[in-house]
Amino acid sequence: MTNWTARLAVISGGLSEESSTHRLAQLLSDAVVESARKQGGEVVVERIDLRALAHDITTASLTGFAPPALADAYEVLGAADAMVAVTPTYKASFTGLFKSFWDATAGGVLSGVPVIVGATGGSARHSLVTDTALRPLFAYMKALVMPTAVYAAPDDWAGRGLEARASEAAGELTQQLQRVLGGADVAVNGSSDARVYKVEEAPRTSSKSVRTLADTRNRARDPFVAVPTMEEMLRR
Repeated sequence: MTNWTARLAVISGGLSEESSTHRLAQLLSDAVVESARKQGGEVVVERIDLRALAHDITTASLTGFAPPALADAYEVLGAADAMVAVTPTYKASFTGLFKSFWDATAGGVLSGVPVIVGATGGSARHSLVTDTALRPLFAYMKALVMPTAVYAAPDDWAGRGLEARASEAAGELTQQLQRVLGGADVAVNGSSDARVYKVEEAPRTSSKSVRTLADTRNRARDPFVAVPTMEEMLRR
């Protein structure tokens, strides 16, 4: 029996069609789906490959208007309950394409959204990129970045350590989703071509508490209302 359903947006910044970045994004999303299943939940995965949107991202950066395909991607992002974001490592940081996508993202979209960050690179020397580049970026966007980040160098694919880290990060993410969505009825209606998501909130115990991701996002758009810290969100 499914107790809750969540939408997971998977952002892959891989610059080639068959990249290790895409592979890591798939590994993380599979881990989230499996972790949710074990906790009585269901996750609908929607993938956004930035390589296919490169020209549109440039257009949005120059004009301030997102072309249709990019606008659709932002619709997926805005409706997501959680996110996985993975980038290649270039010059000890994320790629320009990855950063440009977030530069063109509307403010408040990620407020309170639990996020797993991941990165790939040609050497283990770049493993701190998740903490020095990705974590500050998403903290600035008011996302709830999971404690466990996942970095994959070529040697990491040979053992079981990478899968273990992915499973740990997925467990943290689904635990947060269960806290937020476990008290709400979330239904998915429609065909695979057009899904309609309907959320019915559970009764609130306090008018001051933030009980859903939608609440958090709305509060984040109000400059006079404080957004909960990561510690406050994890205590709920």
